[in-house]
Amino acid sequence: MRHMRKWIAALVALCLLTGALGALAEENRMNDLLGFYQRATGQVEAVEQAEPTSQAEPTEQVEATSQAEPAADEFIPGGEAPAEEEEIVPPEQLLTVEDLAINQGLPGEWMNILLLGTDSRTTQNYTRTDTMIVLSVNPTAGLVKLTSLMRDLWVDIPGHGGAKLNAACVYGGPALTVRCINENFGLNIDTYVLVNMQCLATIVDSLGGIPMDVTDSEASAINKLFESDLNANDENTYFVGDAVSAGTQVLLNGKQALAFARIRSLDSDYARTDRQRRVLITIAKRMQQLDLVSLGAILMNMLQYVETNLTFDDIMALASACMNANLDDVADLRLPAEGTYQSGTFGGTWCIKADFAANTELLHQFIYENGVN
Repeated sequence: MRHMRKWIAALVALCLLTGALGALAEENRMNDLLGFYQRATGQVEAVEQAEPTSQAEPTEQVEATSQAEPAADEFIPGGEAPAEEEEIVPPEQLLTVEDLAINQGLPGEWMNILLLGTDSRTTQNYTRTDTMIVLSVNPTAGLVKLTSLMRDLWVDIPGHGGAKLNAACVYGGPALTVRCINENFGLNIDTYVLVNMQCLATIVDSLGGIPMDVTDSEASAINKLFESDLNANDENTYFVGDAVSAGTQVLLNGKQALAFARIRSLDSDYARTDRQRRVLITIAKRMQQLDLVSLGAILMNMLQYVETNLTFDDIMALASACMNANLDDVADLRLPAEGTYQSGTFGGTWCIKADFAANTELLHQFIYENGVN
């Protein structure tokens, strides 16, 4: 019983790490999970279950509209990324995605899932995905790896033209982002999880906070962020929170943890991706300590913030990996790697120009050749 409870806790913890609980949004899927636990522990007799509803290939509603090609200006290295105004595309104008550009022949023991985090305060439109992480899971070996992709990477977005990678979701939703990443990094991703970043705050508060090491400069950056949002319009006041003090294993509440993950002005977007991975792993480890009832309550609270095409069977496969994975030692990577890119202005837009051939090689080595976390 004790081992099985830990197994189920690990399942939900990994699902939280991936945002995969959105696949359980329907009440019958929650019943599937609870029923599985009851049957596995002998609390009730097994009963026949309906097959999970099949999910269609992620596509959007209409054909792509023509878009003007960006000016082929000279790339000017240097400078800093300026603040960006949010772009909104009505749902009826989203680009159609019928081909995810999946690369065949990659090792089948690894499952790659794209995790997307958006800062949007609403769920009415797709906005820029400022967090993009490839979750690689080997269920048989019990290995979990995380690869952060920089949001400012300059790519060619099918049906739109040159733009930053984080804008693909604006024009064609998660499916278009999946296609861009498959094309540029030679991957075979066909599943995704899109999470509104407010979900992170909700989860952390449900856990009673999470312990994080916070430096003096990080505490100052969080508090300045709160002060800035306090003076902004009402739409931004979600991010106003209690002041944070520096220290070792500081207990952060939801808004503080979200602000910690959003710090950018302190150092760079590169360092921010590291903080995001640390927060996700800490949440997952904390989840492993909870009982099933508490896990279920957290699950229900977060459903409204998640969109995914993962099926219930996918989640069960992920659980197999989580049962053996050591979350204290999750391997991680950030791309583009040092020495493989330039940052600067191109066509009037600050961006990152990467050597995709070199970074694709590094990514494939990280996922498929480095067998130890």
